[in-house]
Amino acid sequence: MSLVKSFAEQVDWLEELRTVKEELWLEPISSGKWSIGEVVSHFKAWDLFVIHHRLPYFLEHQAFPENEVDSERMNQDASRYAKFGVSKSQLLQETIETRANLVQQLQMIPEEWWIHPFSYKKKTLTLAAYIKGLSEHDKHHQDKISLYL
Repeated sequence: MSLVKSFAEQVDWLEELRTVKEELWLEPISSGKWSIGEVVSHFKAWDLFVIHHRLPYFLEHQAFPENEVDSERMNQDASRYAKFGVSKSQLLQETIETRANLVQQLQMIPEEWWIHPFSYKKKTLTLAAYIKGLSEHDKHHQDKISLYL
């Protein structure tokens, strides 16, 4: 499925970030924006969220729980981790491994399940639509970083 391929291709892009100079890693990509490291940490945090808090519901054909994730807190924690908790090399390795794990899990999902509708709050979505939205979100960040570099 092309959606999974798009996620898998991001692993190659993350590998390319190993060549980013250390002094650019934690510099904001523009005024008031995150650094490359913070964006990479953001990817890891949300991939883990999808693996642990979204895919199990998809696989069981269950609605997501109503309690909403605190996305602002998750993003702040990811930012803090990039700035104070980990080296560039380690963060890239963790994020690459997490994305590869997510891709592997997505590849195991039968094709017909990608169009199976599920409920979230008052919406009805499919796995294909959900993953497409995540992929587009990631591409937005990737484009901003590529422009910065």
